[in-house]
Amino acid sequence: MAAIVAGLLLAALGIIAGATLGTQAAINAMVSRAFGSPVIAAAISFGTGALLLLLMALAVARLQGAASSWRDLPAWAFVSGGALGVVYLTTVIFLTPRIGVAPTMGFVIAGQLLAGLVIDSFGFFGLPSILLTPPRLLGAGLLLGGALILRFA
Repeated sequence: MAAIVAGLLLAALGIIAGATLGTQAAINAMVSRAFGSPVIAAAISFGTGALLLLLMALAVARLQGAASSWRDLPAWAFVSGGALGVVYLTTVIFLTPRIGVAPTMGFVIAGQLLAGLVIDSFGFFGLPSILLTPPRLLGAGLLLGGALILRFA
């Protein structure tokens, strides 16, 4: 029973995180309109996010101490997450006023799921490999179909 409750709480946390993406897209599109540029809006979003995250990181580092395993990471690991975030955020800011929040989020979630299936299947980035099964492919296909319906309905 505890495992089911824990699973539901984790699912709810994922849904909340997803809801922040849709809200962020709408707010950043508003900022983009005000400045006339999705790149400027992305810079403002990343700047404020980086400041908040830096304060949080300093607090966490102070509470639990610095990790020493960071020296084992390849150099690309230090920049790729941020670079991919720039691509994501700027693209979402560009798409949202053109096709709407719901279709944009549908395509973003479909892309996340498809990338997740590939990463899981091959066990990339040191993660365990999870078999790509027909039900998992069906779920991805249904999600992608839903995103297309949101866009073209």
